[in-house]
Amino acid sequence: MKINKTKITTTFFIALLLSSFSCSQGQELDLYQFFPANIGDQWEYTMAGGDQIYTVIRDSIDIKDSSRYLFYKPPVWRGANYRIDKNYNVFNVPAYDNRHVYKLDANVGDTWMVLPGPPRYEARVREINQGIVFGKVTTIMTIDLFLLTRGDTVITEYSMLQYWEKLAYGFGLISREDGATEPFLLRGCRIDGVTYGTVDVEEEPKTIPSEFVLYQNYPNPFNPTTVIGYQLPVIGRVTLRVFDILGREIVTLVNEEKQAGKLVNMK
Repeated sequence: MKINKTKITTTFFIALLLSSFSCSQGQELDLYQFFPANIGDQWEYTMAGGDQIYTVIRDSIDIKDSSRYLFYKPPVWRGANYRIDKNYNVFNVPAYDNRHVYKLDANVGDTWMVLPGPPRYEARVREINQGIVFGKVTTIMTIDLFLLTRGDTVITEYSMLQYWEKLAYGFGLISREDGATEPFLLRGCRIDGVTYGTVDVEEEPKTIPSEFVLYQNYPNPFNPTTVIGYQLPVIGRVTLRVFDILGREIVTLVNEEKQAGKLVNMK
């Protein structure tokens, strides 16, 4: 049987908002990787009452301050989703008090107000060290959450430790414990298409798309690198160019023939 090969030429024009934010010189880690959140990322946790799977289903960017909003299925942390700003701060959305959950650039001993209260909650970084997660050596940040005594504005000897969490670079939240009840532990995850540990989720079937689609790039817009996804219904020549907000071409990422299907390009 003779197969006809249809050739098409497709050009994608991408206007990226170039933020003034960048990692400081000498910065070894992309600190946002303490809280990875690519569309489709999944985490499976063991907890009292059974396992729970969380999936990032979409995101959006606030054009006023470049904050990135994340939406999960099911919504996490008592119904809340997250907002991440360009200063490495992670918040719950207004529906859950705007609590300041994490400060990804914090050092050992650093504190921040999680919730003004009353009652007032404060977080403090206990330690940052190297550890192994799913066979991979990575950096782990341990954060303690304290309930302050009424009237206090800083952590004291009278503050009550509520629980502690661990964020692992490249994995996100790997545990939450209080020393009394069953811990909340990461059993497995799928980050940026790579599976670690055990995740009871079926692989997405590979299908040929019926139309051209250009996906929202991520992380966006304050990351030094970004992933650009697109899909083609048939084989064809693709030109993928990046422009700034003034319409000036920054770089040509792709200028070649591509097979049909869902494709990604990292810059």
